[in-house]
Amino acid sequence: MTSLEGKPLTVAAVDNDRMALLALKGIMPQLLPESRWLWGAETAEDAVHKALAPVTRPDVLLVDMSLGEATGVSVCRRIRQRSDRIALLAITAFAVDTYAERVAGAGAQGIVSKADIPQLAQALRAVAGGGVFAPTGLREQVMFRTPAESYRMLIEAEDSINTNKAGVPRLGAKEVETLHLLAQGLSYDEIAARWGVAASTVRTHAHRAVDKLGAHSLAHAIAIWLSQS
Repeated sequence: MTSLEGKPLTVAAVDNDRMALLALKGIMPQLLPESRWLWGAETAEDAVHKALAPVTRPDVLLVDMSLGEATGVSVCRRIRQRSDRIALLAITAFAVDTYAERVAGAGAQGIVSKADIPQLAQALRAVAGGGVFAPTGLREQVMFRTPAESYRMLIEAEDSINTNKAGVPRLGAKEVETLHLLAQGLSYDEIAARWGVAASTVRTHAHRAVDKLGAHSLAHAIAIWLSQS
């Protein structure tokens, strides 16, 4: 399998779980036999920097959806807004429908469960070949686009927002309250205890706020929200 330039197709991944990165690197020869592993990154910032640098730009980037203080959705959006050359495949340990619509809108070419190795191989082959991939059950609900198509979509959306003052992203009540409490220094666990919910629920509100604001990280989202308040 080769890239459009005739060179061996290169694959990289971002996941804040080091063992998961090592597992992906180890299994890649079976998933895409003629591909070459380029790098693994544990943070969103490192992944975005390497993906956009010509020397370290992969042909395919696997993006975990939960990256601690950042989200895989924001990583996909940041890369896609600046490049139409990288195939982005979202991977997750959670239900794929949790992120599918948002990551499609952020410029990814597909999403797949980390636990489904046969489907992961199928998804990699699809996006590496210039196509898209949606798991069974989501194909009629979520539209994934090619890198070039999704790049144009995001650029057009950004131009529309820049020319329309009413285009400021609207956060839900819980998303606003989450940012407010995080800005005051409360942790996910402390907010969860106050609301009587699981910490993962609070984290979901925070990640959605990051995505809606187009932020690079949670800290960036809080800064944007504070500047608009």
